[in-house]
Amino acid sequence: MLCNNCGCEVRTFAERCHVCNADVGFPNVRAAADDKERSALAQRVRNAQIAATARGSTAALQAFGTAVSSSNAVLARPLGDLEAFVKSDNVLYISYHSQVRSGARIPEENEWDKGREAAESTINPVYFGKINYTALSLDGFGVLWWGEYSVVLREKHIALRTSVFEENPFIFCERHRVAAGKSPPKGFRATWDARQDLAIAKLSGKIAASTENNEYASILLNQGTSRANADFIECHTFGPIHRTSIERVVGPRPKDPRDLIIWRSVVATLQKIGAIVEEV
Repeated sequence: MLCNNCGCEVRTFAERCHVCNADVGFPNVRAAADDKERSALAQRVRNAQIAATARGSTAALQAFGTAVSSSNAVLARPLGDLEAFVKSDNVLYISYHSQVRSGARIPEENEWDKGREAAESTINPVYFGKINYTALSLDGFGVLWWGEYSVVLREKHIALRTSVFEENPFIFCERHRVAAGKSPPKGFRATWDARQDLAIAKLSGKIAASTENNEYASILLNQGTSRANADFIECHTFGPIHRTSIERVVGPRPKDPRDLIIWRSVVATLQKIGAIVEEV
């Protein structure tokens, strides 16, 4: 890519031109919009459609894709994290890596936190620390293993800076045997407005002619039985998220009286900023 302002070559990981400092767009979105990436994804979609024709599920697959074109990016967090996020207009939700580097968070003693930097930097090189991760959802629920409260983000606040990726980068790099620092295979990411194409390419084998509309949500985001086998398309949003980007929160009414006090405060704050709250 060349800078639109000065014509110099823009590095793949750059946010601004290193020569004239012009804004060159979000690097994760540019990576998803790359011609080779689009072409590889288009081939996966064609293969999915051919297979669907052979199974007699073309109409169902098309309907699934149409549904996914209206899907949301959803963040799942525990009540305490949600309270911290919404309590002040001066608070920003920042990425895991930003929290760790600022000293605000300690990595957990597990294989995920030990290996995630290598995996995520392979998928989003150099700029991975600025990416916030959510899941693509049709029913408002995020990956509940990360928290019982699902935060649906406003599309207009994240669409321009969000790309979608096949699955958790840690799992993806293991599955495709991508060594840290090596280029991952093409065709497994997409821009926000092409998220339905990635869903079709990935999940066509789970769509039968008899698949009903009410099954789409659990196909797109399968909660699984643990963090390790939850299956979903990941949303990669560049930069921090402000509380006014919350469109809706879905979660349970706490049974513990102490948590209920916190929840009521969170609900009042969310309603004040115009977010919808759904107790389930």
